[in-house]
Amino acid sequence: MYKKIDMNDLKLNQNFRWIVTRKNFFSNDECAMLRKYIDENAERKRGHELPKSEHSLNFKWGENECLLNISRNDDEKILNKFWNAITIANQVHFKYDITGIYHNRIQAHRYDKNDSYNPHSDFHNYKDYSSLKLTCIVFLNDASEYEGGEFHMFDGTIVEPEMGKLVIHPAFAGHQVTPITKGNRYSCVCWAVGDTFV
Repeated sequence: MYKKIDMNDLKLNQNFRWIVTRKNFFSNDECAMLRKYIDENAERKRGHELPKSEHSLNFKWGENECLLNISRNDDEKILNKFWNAITIANQVHFKYDITGIYHNRIQAHRYDKNDSYNPHSDFHNYKDYSSLKLTCIVFLNDASEYEGGEFHMFDGTIVEPEMGKLVIHPAFAGHQVTPITKGNRYSCVCWAVGDTFV
């Protein structure tokens, strides 16, 4: 039988934020190094995969194809820098059980003209994505170098890009990147992981 609860007895996280940002997380030189790495190593890929199922076999991507240039990097210095920021943000704002970075790497992107990332959440039940707790993004070039490519959150918030700026948000929060209409947009992302929410 259901027992009524007293909402005042719940432990609330008064410091929770949908978005945590830090300017100048990466220096201009670090951003330039990663842009060069992307240009030399990225492959044109679909931004996300669907599981092989009846649904995906019949799914027509159409305008939601979501292709972009993707590279992966497991440089220990970069991972350490991300992990330090993730650990602090998690202790202060999120308080999730996290143990590391997804596949011990970052993913670095270049969006070319007409590239976008359709509305999605990084947390879902396919493969090991239910272990994703926090999404961490760094803008690698200034918005003056491209047009379009706005980073939208599910609640209508538009995160202003700035070279070197770090953005951390819960992996289950919906977000998207609008189409690039001119120039190239560079960013890198990693995900903090832990046991699936229970």
